[in-house]
Amino acid sequence: MIKATIQRTPYATEMSFPCTETQLSAWLDELRMNPEHLCPAATVAQIEPSELSVLEDCEVSLDALNYLAKRMDGMDAKERNQFFAVLTCDEVDIGWGLKNIINLTYNLARYTLIEDTDDLERIGRIHMLNVRGFLSEAEYNNSEWLAKEGMKLLESGSGIDTEYGKIYVNEDVPFDDIFNGTTFPAYYCEPNSVAAVEISYCGLTELIELPCEDLTIKKALCRLGADSIKECKLDVDSAKIISDEWWEKINVVKHTKDIFGLNKMLKTEDICLKQEQPTSVFITEVERKLRSEGYDVTQDGDFLVVSQDGRAIAGVNDIRLLNITNDNSDESYINIKGIVRNVSEYCSVYEKSPLLKADGLSGDYRCFSEFNGTVLAAKNTEYGFEFVTWDRTFDGNGVTQGNYYSDYSAAKENFSVRSGLVDKNKMFDIEELENIRKCVNFTAIHNGDLKFDDCEELKKLSEKISESLPEQQQSNAPELSM
Repeated sequence: MIKATIQRTPYATEMSFPCTETQLSAWLDELRMNPEHLCPAATVAQIEPSELSVLEDCEVSLDALNYLAKRMDGMDAKERNQFFAVLTCDEVDIGWGLKNIINLTYNLARYTLIEDTDDLERIGRIHMLNVRGFLSEAEYNNSEWLAKEGMKLLESGSGIDTEYGKIYVNEDVPFDDIFNGTTFPAYYCEPNSVAAVEISYCGLTELIELPCEDLTIKKALCRLGADSIKECKLDVDSAKIISDEWWEKINVVKHTKDIFGLNKMLKTEDICLKQEQPTSVFITEVERKLRSEGYDVTQDGDFLVVSQDGRAIAGVNDIRLLNITNDNSDESYINIKGIVRNVSEYCSVYEKSPLLKADGLSGDYRCFSEFNGTVLAAKNTEYGFEFVTWDRTFDGNGVTQGNYYSDYSAAKENFSVRSGLVDKNKMFDIEELENIRKCVNFTAIHNGDLKFDDCEELKKLSEKISESLPEQQQSNAPELSM
């Protein structure tokens, strides 16, 4: 958001950007300017944020100022701090005027901002992401390489102190003039647009998102220097997944050049959209779970391809699990199969379960099961599933004493005991199981009176107990050979 006092002597008015053409026209009227001026310009008396104060006492294009505000609104917090740090740093010379400030929004990769110099790995990650724009998963998690890049940046000694942190100018990254000072670079920023039309004339282009105000189209033609839309070439793109019938109607504008007629049609008629199939709860969750277990997951058609160390192991979709290795004894495949089955179980239950009704309960929890005053419920969050067991309040209307889990099996076990479905006294905890296994192993190894069949039974019992123990305790178990 930009707030500015705009002056056209002797009149002045407060303006906020970004704004609609209708609002801008009203402010132009307050300045006694033509409300439909195709290239309005006036002097900036005051402006916020203060980092843009270099524009004060300058005559600027109000449409360009509006475009800058749209670009700034599209920045995240990190990009905004980068932008402001460069603007307020005297040692970084990007040139003078609104044109170069707009161009700065397209050239942030040239300037790395480091706010905290204590974590070398984080510094390296910020710097490489800024310069490259992306990192592979292997690079993103390569702590040694990132720390080395972070140290290299700090040891360059080229950091410039600003109130936002240290700015490093990446000399290998050129400062490109994306904005020529007249026609605006293509920038998609209207969430309600249906189509985008690129208008070309004499080597220049303008992008118009439709539907829009007719004045927006007229201003674009003015910046292009075209007297009529008939002189221009039009290319059409769809901002939404629309039906084939509607796409044909929109695409006709390339030949008719009736962009104003198309704009009116898109304003007044309901556009038939193609219905996208939403990603299932299962697919979203199984991808998250597999990634958390260290597997790489990519989309290939209808399947998620699960890989590890560059080796494709399995394919997963809503219906099937494919073994790409063709080896059913492959340990990685067996592990993936277990994860998929577990996720499939609780996602299937989740989709069939009703919302949990309880006084004062916030969040959309679904009731998996309820027995003897105990509830097992789950909530699907952006970070994955959260499972919880509760006791019903005495009146049965609320829930209390919640035990929360990210592991479905642990939640089920807690529910079984808490509800009385399983007698706690007939269960063994981890420590007790470990002691039993030690006794079983000791007996199998040191009791010479045991028959072969007895030894085999003890071996199976030891293995069964091991499956119920954490991995660390499993690895500490002695190997039985009989």
